[in-house]
Amino acid sequence: MDTPHSSIRAFAAVASGYWTAPGYRAVAWSLTGGLVLLGVANVGIALWLNIWNRDFFNALDKRDFVELMRLLWILAAIVASAGVAVAIQLHVKRRLQINWRSWLSHVTVLRWLNGGRQYQLGMLADEVDNPDGRIAEDIRISTELAVEFAQSILQCVLQLFTFLSVLWILSGTLPIRLFGLEFDLPGYMVWAAVAYALIGSTLTYFLGRGLIHAGNVRQSREADFRSGLTRAREHAEGIALMRGEDDERERLRGSLFDLRSAWNVQTLGQGNLSLLTSSLAYLAPIVPLIVALPRYLGGDIALGGLMQTAQAFSSVQWALSWLIDNFPKFAEWRASTDRVVHLHMALTDLEESSEAPDEARIVVHPAGESDKLVMRDLGVARPSGEMLVAEAEVEIVRPERVLIRGKSGSGKSTIMRAVAGVWPWGRGAIHLPTGSITFMPQKPYFPLGTLRDAMLYPAEPEEGISDETLKDMLHKVGLDHLRDRLDETERWDHILSGGEQQRVAFARVLVHKPDWIFMDEATSALDEAGQENVMKLLIEELPKTSVISIGHRPGLELFHTRELTLEPGAGGTRLRADASQRPLGDLYRKMAAASRSAPRDPGFWAKVRANLLGR
Repeated sequence: MDTPHSSIRAFAAVASGYWTAPGYRAVAWSLTGGLVLLGVANVGIALWLNIWNRDFFNALDKRDFVELMRLLWILAAIVASAGVAVAIQLHVKRRLQINWRSWLSHVTVLRWLNGGRQYQLGMLADEVDNPDGRIAEDIRISTELAVEFAQSILQCVLQLFTFLSVLWILSGTLPIRLFGLEFDLPGYMVWAAVAYALIGSTLTYFLGRGLIHAGNVRQSREADFRSGLTRAREHAEGIALMRGEDDERERLRGSLFDLRSAWNVQTLGQGNLSLLTSSLAYLAPIVPLIVALPRYLGGDIALGGLMQTAQAFSSVQWALSWLIDNFPKFAEWRASTDRVVHLHMALTDLEESSEAPDEARIVVHPAGESDKLVMRDLGVARPSGEMLVAEAEVEIVRPERVLIRGKSGSGKSTIMRAVAGVWPWGRGAIHLPTGSITFMPQKPYFPLGTLRDAMLYPAEPEEGISDETLKDMLHKVGLDHLRDRLDETERWDHILSGGEQQRVAFARVLVHKPDWIFMDEATSALDEAGQENVMKLLIEELPKTSVISIGHRPGLELFHTRELTLEPGAGGTRLRADASQRPLGDLYRKMAAASRSAPRDPGFWAKVRANLLGR
């Protein structure tokens, strides 16, 4: 665990950019300045109340009814001023909190959902768990409590210097006789307040320092439990069909047990701390009176002076006891800031890995003028360093159609991720071709929204797509029952079957008409007829598009011009080209055979003859 100083400094490095970010800094400094001014105003009102307290009890001691009535009117003004100042301060504080949280969340999401970082971070799950929870919850706690702490610390500092002066003046000099020594102690109540607060703060720190680690562990367990519940909801169908409820309940029970254990550790720490804080809370109103009692009994101050002194002592004690009052919150804040900092450190590591020397990563060169995809000395590794694909030398020229085969776990899909630029682990170079590239994973992604949004994802083509075109694409992939539901908003990834989702993905590709398509088991949920239909569509509708398929379904080889096979070897699999390349003639013969087996249009004269015969 880092020291508090280093943790706070790390969080400042991550989050302080809000005050320098274009579009944010003007409002940030305005709100910060307003919070400072309102803090000064609140301390001024507290000092006003302190002076009023003295005058009121002096008038009460003298039984001066007229003066008491005048002071009651002044009290009304103090209360009204305090209420207005506190209300305005609350609005300014909450505005600063939500603005800071919005900026930090926006920047974090921008770093997270960028260049495949959200996917790469999943490979480091043991180090950075539940990034969604860190963004949604830990950033909220970090920013909200940081503003609260800054406001309360400012209030403490202003109040400390203000009331130390008052207390010093009211304390006078206390004669001390100790072990035969006699001396006068000036401002003795100041030293008493400082000693009382320091002793309490020191004991609080030593009793509660374990709460920081306990809070971090508990929040991790909370996130794990939420993640388990979310996973059970998202995979409800699979769990139900496989009768996996007992297993899932046991997993959630284990997560809940871990959460309960972390909760108990935190409770034990808070219980130890509450023994001290509750005792100090009971002593808080009594200690100032006891400390000021010698001056009152000696006749140096009147009743009003005693009450003013007691209130000033309490104000100084409150300012010096910030740690006592805020340590549990501070522990929670530290745990959240640690999780936010670790998330950004992990994202920084991923960003630096993409900027590492060429020999330490897979280098993806942007599209140049070449119309071919080239892999040179490509080695694909796991994040741990274990090689998956030890050697790959490949050139694919548009509009080739290439099928990559290999055993499960041989690294087929990882090659596609490397081409997409989201898998930096390994070595070698990939030179991208000119033109647009689309990637089709086994499970298509459906954004929240309408079916139209899903078909146009991630962006609508510049030339625009009409409803008739979208409906025609749905018809071609065999989804006529969805043609009239383009504007319906549903959780399409939940209500459509796996095969239907893959058909929509093919319709999406036909809409966007990319120059290159990478398919990773993109027909795995289709039957043979459905697979033949969509592959035939790609050839007919996109004859100039290159297709690189990863799969092992029988029949796929008929729609590709050559095959590449990943074979086991020393230090990882090796990508080997088949000795013979399938000529395009085979593909066209397959298409002709499919066309002959399809129902034929009877032709114009046949239709006329049928109409004349009444058929």
